[in-house]
Amino acid sequence: MSLGSTRVLVVGAGGLGSPASRALAQAGVGHLRIVDDDIVEVSNLQRQVLYGDEDVGADKATTAARVLWTLAREAGHPTSTEAVRTRFLPDTAAELLAGIDLVLEGADNFATKFLVADACALAAIPCVQAGAVRWSGWALACANRRPHGLCMRCVFEDIPRDRVETCATAGVVGPVVGVLGALQARLAVAWARRESIDGRLYSYHGLEGRLRRRRVRPRADCPHARGAIQDLRPERYAASCAAS
Repeated sequence: MSLGSTRVLVVGAGGLGSPASRALAQAGVGHLRIVDDDIVEVSNLQRQVLYGDEDVGADKATTAARVLWTLAREAGHPTSTEAVRTRFLPDTAAELLAGIDLVLEGADNFATKFLVADACALAAIPCVQAGAVRWSGWALACANRRPHGLCMRCVFEDIPRDRVETCATAGVVGPVVGVLGALQARLAVAWARRESIDGRLYSYHGLEGRLRRRRVRPRADCPHARGAIQDLRPERYAASCAAS
């Protein structure tokens, strides 16, 4: 598979999805399917690099798809783009993943992150995920090989049931999501070029300007390894599954 033939699903066209999808469009990825049900707000503009003042009030998916198509053409690439104004939910996951080679996830809540991770693990679709809050964040690449490879649950286990900070509740600094989004795009490009990305976990600390990489391995007691997750049961993802 080449980069120009790779079809990528981007879940969330916000702080992480914007720089990541921008980099992929300018690199010449074959197709970008953008999934988001939110609209552009003034508060988004300092970190969501696909949008400008004129886009405030417009829906993100459509605007992002248009901008990405233009950026790809300016870079000389025939990238096609697709806007899907919806959320990644248990009952939409299969349709959104159809025909996709790799998923890039940049949602702002744990419920969606674990849902995407589970859906990709069950469908054996590689996934590059990231999260950020305030001055720090992480990125994780999972090849999702069968019968069981590394997945997000091998590292973070499950959706936190106590109140925890996310970028939606505590905010995030623009350059932090810029770095992590660019890193997600780099991992996606590496996968398309047949480089091994499985098990790469990155931690970024913006105040120190420090990026740390380490390799993580599948857990034998991960629910996917035990076969405990066979479907995307909605009650498993009790928190709201917003993808913004």
